Amino acid sequence: MFDHLVTPELRDAVQAAVKDSPDIMLHTLAQRCNASEGAVACALPADMRRFAPADAFDAVWEDMTGWEKVTLIAMTPGAVVEVKGRLPKGRRGHGMFNLHDAENPLGGHVFVERLGAVCFLSKPFFGLESHSVQFYDTDGAAMFAVYAGREGRALIPSVREAFLALRDRVCAGPALTADSVDVGRNAGEVAA
Repeated sequence: MFDHLVTPELRDAVQAAVKDSPDIMLHTLAQRCNASEGAVACALPADMRRFAPADAFDAVWEDMTGWEKVTLIAMTPGAVVEVKGRLPKGRRGHGMFNLHDAENPLGGHVFVERLGAVCFLSKPFFGLESHSVQFYDTDGAAMFAVYAGREGRALIPSVREAFLALRDRVCAGPALTADSVDVGRNAGEVAA
């Protein structure tokens, strides 16, 4: 699924970069380390990330539709698209998760068959507490992310609490370490 494993060298480089600059973006680290964002997320300190398997997607999405406010971010080589508000409901069909909500401006289709792992990321952003749910494809590439909503510069308390509760519910067991995750298989599986 992923092209390579989290090596000690990658783990050391990622953790040193985060220690030096806690706000560094995973995208930047991935480019710097010549690794996928999924592999970089696995290499973060354990208190910053926890993984859920891809089959948790439906439960994760359903829960997030109840959050008061989020920011969905999708990056392409030519754009960073941000949508703020509530997430629409969705359902599976034709190999995709289809976003259908006449009252919500966000629509589209998630290719869930390409989903490799869901990462609950708790990492500072511009010096502020930040929580997001990152979705990686089977190659470890970022598909999109959903960030806990803010009012001004502060996280909305109910959304922060909902993020933490969902993370604890779908990421059973202790936080995974880079040593216990084989990103050559599924980022949500513990290596035997």
